[in-house]
Amino acid sequence: MEDNAIIGMLYERTEEALTVLQDRYGRLCLGVAKNILGSPEDAEECVNDTLDAVWNRIPPEKPDPLLPYVLRITRNIALNRRRAAMAKKRYAGENLSLETVQEEREDILAEMAVYDRQDTDEALLQNALNGFLAGLRTEERILFLRRYWFEDPVPEIAKRLGITENHARVRLTRLKNRLKRYLEQEGIVI
Repeated sequence: MEDNAIIGMLYERTEEALTVLQDRYGRLCLGVAKNILGSPEDAEECVNDTLDAVWNRIPPEKPDPLLPYVLRITRNIALNRRRAAMAKKRYAGENLSLETVQEEREDILAEMAVYDRQDTDEALLQNALNGFLAGLRTEERILFLRRYWFEDPVPEIAKRLGITENHARVRLTRLKNRLKRYLEQEGIVI
């Protein structure tokens, strides 16, 4: 079934669309979530949350193409879960010191300042990243995205590409350095 047909079913509020979506993209979403969270159970929950989010967002949104849209939702949900889990571990049973509270407050204020400029900054960064990725050879793009977007482990990526682990690490370091130079040329300082 084509993406447009799935989106059409979602617009008609046909629950079968979720089953089709699960069959078509469920394994990919599960892989992304599992790489980020490390737990198969948490990854399953994340995929279910993704399906719920897609159901609630379409309509009114009409993504084209559908796969990156669904994977982005999965990735964001998984990252939020990981952040929440890390925060729970950090504060579990602890009495917070005044310094800790002040540091957290400063972090939150800094994040709010970032979100205030997010639309413009995010659009610039997105265009720069798309330009960088477009300039890469196919194998470099796969290597970069598998590691930094899908968060695949380096040994798995190396095996997939038929290269040694060390070679993959060296290439990733070089790609990061190229990205940094590219972003600086585009006027984006990290």
